[in-house]
Amino acid sequence: MRNLQLISAWKATKTKNTYVNYHSHKYYELVYYLSGNGKTEIDGKVFHFSDNSFAIIPGNTEHDEFHYSDSEVICLIFSGIKDFQLGFFEDYSHTISKILNELLYEANKQTYGYKEMLVIKLNELILNIIRIENTIIDTKNFEYIINYIRENFHEHINLSDCAKQLNISYDYFQHKFKALTGYSPQHFLMERRLLASKKMLKKEAYNCTEIACRCGFCTSSQFSAMFKKRYSITPMQFKKQHQKA
Repeated sequence: MRNLQLISAWKATKTKNTYVNYHSHKYYELVYYLSGNGKTEIDGKVFHFSDNSFAIIPGNTEHDEFHYSDSEVICLIFSGIKDFQLGFFEDYSHTISKILNELLYEANKQTYGYKEMLVIKLNELILNIIRIENTIIDTKNFEYIINYIRENFHEHINLSDCAKQLNISYDYFQHKFKALTGYSPQHFLMERRLLASKKMLKKEAYNCTEIACRCGFCTSSQFSAMFKKRYSITPMQFKKQHQKA
């Protein structure tokens, strides 16, 4: 990204019901909504913006903008990057807004070395946006694995293979999985199996050995031990209680 160049940058206030008609720019545009809410149509796709959301708009892409409320916006026009895709993002950490304000400061003050600093900040901005994009992709891939475990808990599932499928270490897989679900992968899988076994013990005519097999436990003794540890009662005792009910 050595050829990144800032073409222009400005901050603007948009009043309620302001409409910006369809237009396009020769270069990439970043539109950051510091405050307010509304909607924008970019290349035929409608996005709803609110505080700390932003759009990346490729050159020569038609877009408009309507503000439901008073809003504060930062706009950036830049060049020097190829194949940066249209995207709409949330800046939860406010990292992007911080860099944008630093860019505006350098562009307005124009103190010694400001041109070099603008290039540095622009590179920092693009790298952080790429990180956000990768995080979104990363989360989607994890959601696929989570759904796979949820739906196939009764099968033999090798959690190490799940990490390999995502091309990440098992340590990171565990960390990310817990951040998304609140459970470690092992705990999540076991909870799915135990919940399914409870339903079968209540309603089905299967014995405990059959239920253990159908819910993915290695042996009936493992099933019994894990069930008692979780619910403080054996599967057989639980089954008898609900047969009487």
